[in-house]
Amino acid sequence: MPKGTVHKETGVLRRAPIGYALEMDGGGRWLLDINGSARKLVGKRVTIEGRRMGFDLIFVDRIWMENKLWPLTLWQRLTSSVSRYR
Repeated sequence: MPKGTVHKETGVLRRAPIGYALEMDGGGRWLLDINGSARKLVGKRVTIEGRRMGFDLIFVDRIWMENKLWPLTLWQRLTSSVSRYR
C-alpha cells in the first residue's frame, strides 16, 4: 500500500510503547498517531479514519465508538460538552 492512502479500520484501541495502537480482529495491528487524547477509549472497540504515513503508521483524523464521534482536541471536547447544556 502506498503512503498517503486513506484508511478506515475497526478494532480494539490499545496503548503502545509510544502512543496508541489499533488491534484488528484478523490479527493485524496499526500504530496510530492521534493528535489529542484517546485514553478513555483504550480497551474499547473503535473505528478510526486517517492517512497512512509509514509502513504501519496511520495519522488519525477521526475516531469514533458506536457511531459517536470522539473529539480529539481539547477545544473540540470543551465545545461539545458546552453545547450539550444549551
